Amino acid sequence: MRRFLATAILLVGLTLPAALPAQGPDPATAKATTVAILYFDYDGKDEELSYLRKGLTQMLVADLSDVDGIRLVERVELEAVLKELELNRSPKIDRASANAVGKLLGARHLVLGNYFQLYGTLQVNARVVEVETGTVRAVGARRKATEFLELEAELAGKLRERLTAIAKDSASPGTTPRGRKARQARKRPRRMSSTVAARYGRALDAIDRGNKGEARVLLARVVDETPDFGLAAADLASLGR
Repeated sequence: MRRFLATAILLVGLTLPAALPAQGPDPATAKATTVAILYFDYDGKDEELSYLRKGLTQMLVADLSDVDGIRLVERVELEAVLKELELNRSPKIDRASANAVGKLLGARHLVLGNYFQLYGTLQVNARVVEVETGTVRAVGARRKATEFLELEAELAGKLRERLTAIAKDSASPGTTPRGRKARQARKRPRRMSSTVAARYGRALDAIDRGNKGEARVLLARVVDETPDFGLAAADLASLGR
């Protein structure tokens, strides 16, 4: 009987596959510093321009998604947390609410800001805030309202410098740089006004509210006006599925 059991155990050992190595989280992703770009406050009375906040966040996330050592929170993640905290319809987010959003998102840094338009000029101010210490790194950009694309690119460039410095400061001693992540597929338009960008933001808001019909109409108009705007084209294509 003992011989039979020993033989059976041996056969089972021969037929079972070798244990697979445990699949843990990607070390590169685990070490990345999480940053959330919140919707910027709008200091103005033009209701249409208030939607620019969502379009701006979406564009900045797309532009900065490849910063080495940084994990950017996707806008849909942000929207989900804002809904959970009942802040998704708030025109402005105060410091306490921003910190609550950051904690739920697991973000060590937040990008906050505001924008306003005066005499045809658009001013955007941004602050990169460390949630734990309150340390602030401020940047800004100012252009004509018709030159929104140039303004957004300038702001993204300044934020890239700040986030790169944060990633370098947060890196553990001896950590080797990760390979760059592929930037989100984005075809940049040659030019775009703040009006078109605000319309894109309004389309995103319609998507967030579950109104796909309204979103399709708005996105189709944006794509018609700026056919080389890859983000809007991709959003429109996703609604058609």
